[in-house]
Amino acid sequence: MTLDTIATSPISPELLLREQTRHEVRQRLARGTLARLHGEWELTAEEYASLYAEEQHRIAVATTARAMRTDGAVFSHASAVVVHGLPLFRTRPRRVHVTMRAGAATRSHPLVFRHRDSLAEEDIVLVDGLLVTSLERTIIDAIRSLRLEAALVVADAGLRRVAWNEETQTYDEDAAERFRARLWQRVFRMPGARGIRQARWVLELADGRAESPGETVGRLYLLMLGFAQPRLQVSVPGPSRGSFRLDAGLEDVAYWWEFDGLVKYTDPAMTGGRTPAEVLKRQQWRQDWITATTGWPFTRCGWEHLDSLTAFAAKLKADGVPLPRAHVLPL
Repeated sequence: MTLDTIATSPISPELLLREQTRHEVRQRLARGTLARLHGEWELTAEEYASLYAEEQHRIAVATTARAMRTDGAVFSHASAVVVHGLPLFRTRPRRVHVTMRAGAATRSHPLVFRHRDSLAEEDIVLVDGLLVTSLERTIIDAIRSLRLEAALVVADAGLRRVAWNEETQTYDEDAAERFRARLWQRVFRMPGARGIRQARWVLELADGRAESPGETVGRLYLLMLGFAQPRLQVSVPGPSRGSFRLDAGLEDVAYWWEFDGLVKYTDPAMTGGRTPAEVLKRQQWRQDWITATTGWPFTRCGWEHLDSLTAFAAKLKADGVPLPRAHVLPL
C-alpha cells in the first residue's frame, strides 16, 4: 500500500453503509433492546442481511429454543459456538444443532439436527437462558466437525477467552496451557472418533494470541506454505517512548505480516472518530516508521486474500515475500 492510495477510502460507500448498519444492529442485540414482533426479531431484510452469519444463526437458535417443548435437547456444535460468542469462519449452518440427553428422542428435523452422543451433566451449562454444551465440550465438537480453517478459528478464540485480559492487555500463557491440557485429555479419551485426527492438528496449532479469525487463518496458511511458526503480537518501540504491536513477525524471511479487516476502518471503538482514509494514512505512517527502524518490510492481507491458499500465496509473492519450497502441512 502506497501513499497514492491514501487519498481515497479503502471501503466503498455501499460497504461502509452496510458496516454501519451492522454495527447499529449488533449494538441493539448486545444491549437486549432489539424488539420482537410476534415472537420473531423485528428486523428489516436489510438489517438482517447486514448481520454476520454467527449473529443470524444466534437468532435461529433463540427462535428454536422458544419453540422447543423438551429440556432433553442441549444446543451443541456450531450452534453452541455462536451462543458462547465464538466466531464461525465462513461457516453458515443450515440447521440448528442440538445434542440429546440420554433417553431423549433423537429424530432430526429439517430445521434442527439432533446429534446422538454421550453428554455428561458437567458438559451442560446455561448461557443467556439457553442450555448449551460447555466451552470445553463445544470446542472439541467444533474442531472435530468443522473444516480446518473454521476449526482453528474456534480453538484460537476459545484459548483467548480463557487467557486474554482485556483490561491489562495481557495473555496468560499458563492459563492457556492448562485449558489446552484439559482439551487434550478429552481428545485422548476419544481414540478413533470421527474427526479426531484433525482435532489433534488443531490443538497443536491453536494460539489464543490471535485477535481475529483473519489472523488465525493467515497464520494457518503461512504454516501450510512452509513458513516457520511466526512470532505473534510482537511489540516494536515507537516514537516518544511508545510502542507498536504487530500481528506477526516472519523471522525466517524478515517480514512483518498483518491482517487488515474492515473493523479497523469502521468500528467507532477503533477508529477514534477518524475516517477510513485518515485511518489508512496513520497506518502508512506507522508502517514507514517500523520499516525504517527495524529494516523489515510489510506484507498485508485482507479478507479477499483468504479466499484460498493460492490467493494468499499470490499476495505474499506480490509483496516480495520469498515463498518456501516445501510445505509442512498437508494441503
